[in-house]
Amino acid sequence: MPSYKNTDLEILIATMNRSDLSFLESMFQQPLADVKASILVVNQTDANAAISDWEHIKVMNVNQFGLSKSRNLAIDNSNKDLCWILDDDCIVMPDAIKHIINAHNSVPNSIITFQTEVIENGQPYWDYPLKEQTHNSRSLRSVLSPEITFKRALVGEKLRFDERFGLGAQFQDSENFVFLKEGICQGSAPYFVNKTIVKHKALNSSEEVTSDRLIYARGALAAYLKRNITFMKWKYGFFLFRKGLAASFFELKHKTKTFQDGAQDYFKSSN
Repeated sequence: MPSYKNTDLEILIATMNRSDLSFLESMFQQPLADVKASILVVNQTDANAAISDWEHIKVMNVNQFGLSKSRNLAIDNSNKDLCWILDDDCIVMPDAIKHIINAHNSVPNSIITFQTEVIENGQPYWDYPLKEQTHNSRSLRSVLSPEITFKRALVGEKLRFDERFGLGAQFQDSENFVFLKEGICQGSAPYFVNKTIVKHKALNSSEEVTSDRLIYARGALAAYLKRNITFMKWKYGFFLFRKGLAASFFELKHKTKTFQDGAQDYFKSSN
């Protein structure tokens, strides 16, 4: 197994409409001149263009939109042995790169995920396992984008984000789960390491459980997983009813139809 160094890691950051790189100072909690990590920024914009004055910070200004499309552009243009997927609203922990390098030096798995700390209270973002372990389909559902790292030679040649999923796409959620699930299908079993590498605000876009946007995407995800759509739409509807998240029968009917529409549209997009 190769021995990786800090310089073997490239951080792949998705952002939009940036005219400069000052946002990196908030992410790394230091002046831009002191940020030494290798970084590739994909700036999706139809007007602004960010320019880098540093050799180790590359910028791609593109007028293609969609989060998964941004991820794939970054993967296609990365040139380091290790990659770390990151969002522009995270804070990087001081020892993050060390934890990532150590993990990839000791764990042969292609994909390794880590932990996130909640900015507001310093608590873990979700109920992480207490020890390192291989992910299963259930644990993959909670993985956040900035927790994902991978060995490019083993992942980058065959695994990409499904551009139908993710913010700015047709189904605006579940892109991480589909990416990691495909990793399992292709023999790149994701592995969890219980080290914290980023901070993030308490709420993310995947937690808007009553939004039509999310319900539509969950229907598509059920179709991707080849689940019984009739059963799954009413199961989700019962969840909303039980939690008091559907104000009336008519709203509940609308939500279950939205779920079914997402599933049907996924099937159409797969033909």
